[in-house]
Amino acid sequence: MRKIILSAVLVASLALSSAAMATTNHTATGPLKAIDAKACTVMLGKTTYHFAEKCDFAMLKVGEKVKVTYHLFKKQSVGTAIVAA
Repeated sequence: MRKIILSAVLVASLALSSAAMATTNHTATGPLKAIDAKACTVMLGKTTYHFAEKCDFAMLKVGEKVKVTYHLFKKQSVGTAIVAA
């Protein structure tokens, strides 16, 4: 009986800790201020969003209104998606 309870408590604690570590996505909308395709970053207002290495910003233009989906990682805004708004 004790083994079953101990196993259940262990599984529950692992499930809760992984749920707490899950990232929360946010969105920001506005005109693009700057695009750096080489560094894979875009600037929206005063915030710079960093994207994965193989980013493709060919369809974007400075001044175009976009919607950026991002999450925070080590005080940096990491972009996960960018679409025209």
